[in-house]
Amino acid sequence: MSNCIFKNHLRKNNYNHILLLFISLVIGACNNKNKKTAILKNSTISQTAINNNKMTGQELVYNLEKAGYFKFTDEDKLSFVRDTIIKHFNNEKEFMTEFSNTQPFPSYDLRFYDCADGEGLFEEGGVISLIKEMGAFWDKNHIKLSYSDDTYAGNFHSIIVNGRTYILAKGSSLMWGETIANFVEMINSELQVQNSNERLYLMTNENEYMVFLTEAQYDILTANLTLNKRPLTVSEWVTNKTNELNRMINH
Repeated sequence: MSNCIFKNHLRKNNYNHILLLFISLVIGACNNKNKKTAILKNSTISQTAINNNKMTGQELVYNLEKAGYFKFTDEDKLSFVRDTIIKHFNNEKEFMTEFSNTQPFPSYDLRFYDCADGEGLFEEGGVISLIKEMGAFWDKNHIKLSYSDDTYAGNFHSIIVNGRTYILAKGSSLMWGETIANFVEMINSELQVQNSNERLYLMTNENEYMVFLTEAQYDILTANLTLNKRPLTVSEWVTNKTNELNRMINH
């Protein structure tokens, strides 16, 4: 059993619970600019192959590597991570990396972060815990992320990051999804202010994940994977979860 699958077994997701949270999820719609298909310079992969979703796992990894996806991966883990991405893409047509099997289960590429079903992020101290877990990523990208006044008042949650106040929850009794989405928007705001080309995306694969990608990396994955098998913007993720809820209700 791979570490990725092992990790998912350790942290089971309750789908009914995570779906029900979207009944009360209220998030401002994100401006989602049109994404172009990424065809990398000097790539041996043809545009036809990418647009027709015929890319192999090996070709996907080649394109991601050219786009700098593995630049944070330790050399001794590089082939392991590549092989995992290839295996998941070829077998399941999904995007997934490899994780350590020791707590806090870090991803070897330093891009993926597991949020289980989102409850831990919502609970007191959860946001700061995830910020700390992402510490290696901040260091490698020279990103400053100082925080203070992590304040909980009933179901209201706010935090000051780099001197700016962010509201992560506003009082709904089912706000886990609100916290997940607002956390991503907070991090992306800070990345933008600091002129980083990395952005944080969301993905559901049994558990809820967050993954850092550049626009080029996101475009490659978008061109070759279905909506349910790839990283999503906050707007895409909320829409996808809402559609899941509607299907569950209609059944």
